[in-house]
Amino acid sequence: MKLAICDDEKIIRDLVAECAHEISNDLEIEFFENTNEIIEPYFYADILILDIHMEGIDGMEAARILRRNGSNAIIIFLTALEEYVFSAFDVGAFQYIVKPFEKKKLKGIIADAIEQVEDKNRIEQLLRDSKNKISDKSFIIKNGKNTTRVNLSEILYAEVFNRKVIIHMKDGVPIEYYGKLKELEKTVGKDFFRVHRAYVINLAYVKNYDAKNVNVAGEILPVARGKYPELVKAYLSYHTKRLCL
Repeated sequence: MKLAICDDEKIIRDLVAECAHEISNDLEIEFFENTNEIIEPYFYADILILDIHMEGIDGMEAARILRRNGSNAIIIFLTALEEYVFSAFDVGAFQYIVKPFEKKKLKGIIADAIEQVEDKNRIEQLLRDSKNKISDKSFIIKNGKNTTRVNLSEILYAEVFNRKVIIHMKDGVPIEYYGKLKELEKTVGKDFFRVHRAYVINLAYVKNYDAKNVNVAGEILPVARGKYPELVKAYLSYHTKRLCL
């Protein structure tokens, strides 16, 4: 298992490495004093402990680049300020540690990250060993004489309009029926989130969001007042779960 530590202070890099070695002797640890190398497409780490405030490309922007490059590394941010907590959630950060920190707290977070990587690796091995294909989760919609099977992974978002629920699908062909968005919300489960009384979104297709709007596969949808903190938590939870899969 590879742990990367990126911080411009050597004393912090050494402290983090010391904590990591006290948790596990099986970690391969690599040190970086800036983000130049970690943003390269060839970079790989199972766990990345990343300082936010550094010269050049800072840790937050580096994390965004990593995600665009397809990295699923567990990211643990280090920073002296708390103001970046919501930005940390935007890139699917595992944890956010404010300096100065206690060794006990850091060791606990590293231990949790290691456990998550181990769980992810076990699941991947089981999937490789399994010969059975896992079918996509779906549900049935009955609209008059018509019956439609809807695959959850193909749903972008759903909205309610004039007592009709309109499900917007990946293939561009919407599915409409008379019903309640609340019932659909229960059916689709935790990979979806109700951002507004009129909209339920598939978290898998969220490109970006702020306190007022969310971009779902290119469609800009409103975020209801007071829903933003819940959206951040739901999005973080979804991507943390994906890391385990």
